[in-house]
Formats: sequence, structure tokens, C-alpha cells
Amino acid sequence: MPNALRATLALAGTLAAAAPAAHAQSLVAAVLDQYPACRSYTPAATGGPTLPSLLPGLTLRWLGTANYELVYRNEVVLLDTYYDRGPRNRSIGFTPAQVSRATALVIGHGHFDHISDAASVSRQTGAPVIGAALSTGVVLSEGLPANRTLTVADGSSFRIGSIKVDVALAHHSVLSPDVLTDIKTTYQDALNTGATPAEAAAEAAILARGTFDPNVITQGTLAYVFTFDTGFKLLFIDSAGPVTAGEQALAAKLGPVDAAIIAYQGDPVAAVQVPVTNAHIQLWRPSIYLPAHHDEITGTFLNLGLEPLFETIHAELPNTRTLNPLYRQPICLDITRHDGGLPPSYPGQQASR
Repeated sequence: MPNALRATLALAGTLAAAAPAAHAQSLVAAVLDQYPACRSYTPAATGGPTLPSLLPGLTLRWLGTANYELVYRNEVVLLDTYYDRGPRNRSIGFTPAQVSRATALVIGHGHFDHISDAASVSRQTGAPVIGAALSTGVVLSEGLPANRTLTVADGSSFRIGSIKVDVALAHHSVLSPDVLTDIKTTYQDALNTGATPAEAAAEAAILARGTFDPNVITQGTLAYVFTFDTGFKLLFIDSAGPVTAGEQALAAKLGPVDAAIIAYQGDPVAAVQVPVTNAHIQLWRPSIYLPAHHDEITGTFLNLGLEPLFETIHAELPNTRTLNPLYRQPICLDITRHDGGLPPSYPGQQASR
């Protein structure tokens, strides 16, 4: 028996003897919490610790915007790859050049704020870039070889190690040009944060590493469901537009899911955006919801408050746990359980009503 597993079982026995039965946390989750990977704010992708591969533990980290890191056994999966967000945005705590480990880069769609660092990270790590044709086309245009990409579409499925991934065609958020123009003008006037020439040049270079093809809205945005070898299912949708027929079909096949990462951005007004994001949450009915894309992109999006969305979820799905992680904060889940084994007082969680 490997030493790591022997130590884990011994610790589990100690916790079982000491922990009150009333605690709604699994023993596996309590064991996971003792490992550095579940305490470190250093992503595995930049050299941070990982859990022993024998443990049924999934580690998630939000890396700003719609970027998430998913670590399971020996697989480091990066959901979206937009780390250099320009000089006017707050840092996520590392640079693209520091990313040294990845098994796969899974891209929701090809706009710059989801794919701008994918080609460089793929070159550094050897990981393939996976996405719709409009997404893989972006990295191919940047010189990434075709054998470093995997193009998928509605109804596709593929594997990343022991993880099965199913794909559905989603729909990009439907932006309101008038509202966005008004909020952008008001925001810049109020804060006097118009870009300097140097800032504008840096931001233009980032924008160029993405596509503005209008077909991204209806043809280039994908939803992914990751099914682990324990049966635990995680959904990733990086833009919240209308629910599609493809998404409904996949939800009928695989739903409900145990965890869902769904974008909460598009319209800068919460009252307008809440019902759009909530429609996806109601369809998939996750045990755990994690938001994405709700933080600021200076000059484009404002920080969008999570409280209205969380209040709506708790009113309509009182058993769904809502988490609001910080950048790079580890979230370790026991994926032998549908609720991930999280205790009621897990940091960042909103209290259920």
C-alpha cells in the first residue's frame, strides 16, 4: 500500500473518531483539506501542489474572468486561457509565461477574453487547445500546429485521461450595444481611466489574439460536461446567452449536474443578467454553483454583484450551494458525493435560506 494512501486512511480513521456525525462534511473532504493542494493559492499550472492521484478529490481554482483550473488525478485542465488581461485590470497573481503544466486547454469560445493566451500556453506545456472551429482557428492563425488542436462541435465527446467530456452548442450572451456604450462612457468619465497610449497598445495586442467573427454568437460557443470516473459531473459554460436546443438535449441526457460553472456577464445590470444566467442554472440544477466572468474588464465590463443572482438561486433551488471564490483560492471536492462533501461553513459560501 502506498505511503500516501496509508497516511490518508490513518487520518480518516482519526477524523472519524473525533468528528461529530452531525457534520455535513465527508471524511474524504476532511482528509483532502489536510493536503497543501487544498490550502495553496498557487495553481497547479504554475507549479503548485496537487493531491495524491489515489484520492477521489477534484481541485478547482478560479483564475479570473471565465478561467478555471480543474485538477483531477494527474490531469490539469485549463478552462479558457486569458491570463494577461492588460495593464488596467487587477492581476490574477501570475503571468502566462509562468504556466508550465497543463493536460488540455478547453475553450468555451474564441473571443479574446477567453482565448488570448491559449497559443502561448499550449506551446509551453504541450497541451492541446480544444474548442469549436472558430476557436481552434484562432490558435492556428497564430502558428500553432494542427496536431496541437482538437475541434469539437454539438454532440461531440472526447476524453482527458479518465474524464469524459460531452459537448453541446451553446449561445453567446446577447449584448445591448446602447447599454454597453452608455455604461462605458459613464464609467470612464467618472473614474477618468481612459487608456494611455501604452495601455491602449497593450490592450490592442491582447484583442488581436481572439476573433470578432459574428458567428461566434450562434456557432462558436460551446457547453461542456465533464464526467469523472466516480460519476461526478461538472458543467462549464463561459458565456450566458439564451438556452439552446443542444444544451437542452445534453441536460436531458446528463442532467442534473453536481457542479456548474456558468458565466454571469453580458449585460452590466444585474436585474437584466440574473434571469439569463439563472435559466441555465434552472435547466442543469447543480448541487454546487460557481460563477464566472463577473469581474471587471476595464473599459468593457464592470464588476457585477453576485448577491442578486445568489438570492435568486437560493429562493428557487434552496439545496444548491453557491460559492464565491477568490482568485486562485483552492476548492477541493469529494467527488464520490453529489454535494462535493463541502461543510456548511465552507469559505465563500452564501448561507442557504
